[in-house]
Amino acid sequence: MAAGTIADMEMTAALALGRRLLREHGLEHWSVTSDRAKTRAGVCRFATRTISLSAPLTRLHDEVEVRDTILHEIAHALVGPEHGHDAVWRSKALDIGCSGDRTLDADAPQVVGPWSGVCPDGHTYTRHRRPGRVLSCLACNPEFDASALLTWTYQGRRVDMGDVYREELDSIVSRHGASAVRQSAPPAPSAPTSFPIGAMVRIVAPGPMHGVVGEVEAAFSIRSQVRIGDELYAVPNDVLEVAERLAS
Repeated sequence: MAAGTIADMEMTAALALGRRLLREHGLEHWSVTSDRAKTRAGVCRFATRTISLSAPLTRLHDEVEVRDTILHEIAHALVGPEHGHDAVWRSKALDIGCSGDRTLDADAPQVVGPWSGVCPDGHTYTRHRRPGRVLSCLACNPEFDASALLTWTYQGRRVDMGDVYREELDSIVSRHGASAVRQSAPPAPSAPTSFPIGAMVRIVAPGPMHGVVGEVEAAFSIRSQVRIGDELYAVPNDVLEVAERLAS
């Protein structure tokens, strides 16, 4: 079965779950839909009385996580837009069976952007758009730190960051001195536990993505960025296995 078919089935089930939960909580006049967002799982749109789920993230999440996302947004719908994530919202969220967390668990599956930034100490960040300014690692220092600059790659390759970015980097080097400015080296060769860039891999973890095959576009020691259709996913290496590349 194709990956797209699996995804369509899962999205249909998620939308059906959303409609059922809306009815259970007296929101029959609301609707649930999907979108292409990659950095948040759901959103509550009061103007249109709509709860929208991220299709890319929903495909990765199990029913417990999807249910929690829907209840999170239903709590927003029940208390109104003026409450945001305050105590009133959280109380309602807990009351209807939601975890009450403001954001997804950091360990939840995520759709990573094609841009990957790495600091000299190995902390990694991803973006869906090309960074327009020089950034430093927040894990190393919450303030801008020229000794912890991020080095960016696009789909695992070093690329030209553009004139504006280059000029800002030159200015930072001029102010701080070349010896004080630290950037990470280009991506290191794959560790023994990782997969080489370009390898075809199969997801072996239980769930809706089990058996789906994709291509590795960036390799790290504990996880790989895997292209599946039009999306790029961060997948732990221990749930991947080498797959045969199909003849074209």
